[in-house]
Amino acid sequence: MSPDDLSAFMPAGWTGKLPPCLIQVSPEGELSTNGAPLIHPGILELIFASVHLEDGIYLLRVGKQECQLEVADTFFVVRSVSLGPEGATLTLNDGSTEALDPSGVWLGESGALYCRVKGGSFPARFNRQAHYQIAQAIVESGEGFALRLDGRDHAIASAPPA
Repeated sequence: MSPDDLSAFMPAGWTGKLPPCLIQVSPEGELSTNGAPLIHPGILELIFASVHLEDGIYLLRVGKQECQLEVADTFFVVRSVSLGPEGATLTLNDGSTEALDPSGVWLGESGALYCRVKGGSFPARFNRQAHYQIAQAIVESGEGFALRLDGRDHAIASAPPA
């Protein structure tokens, strides 16, 4: 078998680009393998530090090894939002916090809110709690909605920003 031929590692019916990691990410951003939650802090830290998004596919890259993650919606999920006079601070499913860039917020087809995180590298979906928290700053604006943060209105896009 050639080093470029990964077919022996692909389970029957797998249509991914790379072998699967056998790690699933739920719509709520919870990681599991074969139905069992991943809870070991060191393993979770390695996974969160090693995820990449390429051509819409979530990859786990550790050293020279890489595999494809099974992600239900987005890998990163906004779990909570803290509103303040300077804007909004997000807490993500990896435990990190970051300032919300209001120019990168959009409303998905299902009505869920999304934003760009990790320096704009990844999309993240707001979970229900975070959606309710940020909703305090949503106002009607023209024919759509906007986030009123730091005294300004920021339009909420109807599609992901380019």
